[in-house]
Amino acid sequence: MKNGAKNSIPSKLYYSISEVAQITEVKAHVLRYWESEFSTLKVKKSRTGSRRYRKVDIEEIQAIKKLLYQEGFKIAGAKKIRRQARLANQKTESAPSKQLTMGFSAMKHSEQMAFMGKELGNLLQMVRDMQVSGVEDKGTGEGQKTAGKPLKKMEGRV
Repeated sequence: MKNGAKNSIPSKLYYSISEVAQITEVKAHVLRYWESEFSTLKVKKSRTGSRRYRKVDIEEIQAIKKLLYQEGFKIAGAKKIRRQARLANQKTESAPSKQLTMGFSAMKHSEQMAFMGKELGNLLQMVRDMQVSGVEDKGTGEGQKTAGKPLKKMEGRV
């Protein structure tokens, strides 16, 4: 796989360590070592402990291999480069599309906590109002009413 192997990763969800070793031309024991050294290489394991590499893991291995074997970096230098590349990728992705922001980053910590406490209190009141009005309990599966049942776990925590 020496010619063009880099661009020809077979299309599948997971790869075994032996498949990845063949695709990347890096021995299995080296791959295991790199997992312990590079925080950017996060390989999932199955319930039986077998490594399950994804295409993104193989691409990371190829980038590490290039830094170490072709560009002559030491492990520490390659780690730094890969961390910087990961941070650069994170910055280019738009955070608001992935996670809802609360919009109070300009507030002091104590103000943030007070705001959250107030919002949680409002939420608790809404739950209690629903309880009093007899909204059906979906958790029982029997359509029982929740009116009159106390919210024991939330009492006194606001």
